[in-house]
Amino acid sequence: MPRFPHRAATTAVLLGLAVLAGCGTKGESLYPVKGRITVDGKPADGAVLLFHPESGGQVASATADSSGAFACVYNTKPGIPAGKYKITANWPDPAKRNAKGTMMGQTPDIPDLLQGKFAMRDKSTLSVEVSPTTKELPPIELSTK
Repeated sequence: MPRFPHRAATTAVLLGLAVLAGCGTKGESLYPVKGRITVDGKPADGAVLLFHPESGGQVASATADSSGAFACVYNTKPGIPAGKYKITANWPDPAKRNAKGTMMGQTPDIPDLLQGKFAMRDKSTLSVEVSPTTKELPPIELSTK
């Protein structure tokens, strides 16, 4: 009988995330915020952004499409609460990411084309403030140089 230890690990991680997803603050207002990310002037197709609240709490996320456009998601719902955020970014190599998925911005064994430059909250220079009137974030323009 074949053994699939990676399935058990994946199931455990997904179950843990589902439990955590239920721990958000009820009734928190979410604002539909969009943005665009480029690297060296070109759309960062597949870039994963995590929005870490400066006051602590649950992280929002976004994944860029082929044009570099993204929409924020919080607790599996579209939008993001108002507040100040530190942003981390990871850009999995598109040539290799299709074979493996991403989870919470992490792509095991897939090279980050940003070389980890924006992957750590404490070292990232990216930040943004979201207010109830924010519809679109300023463009996020990164460089690999």
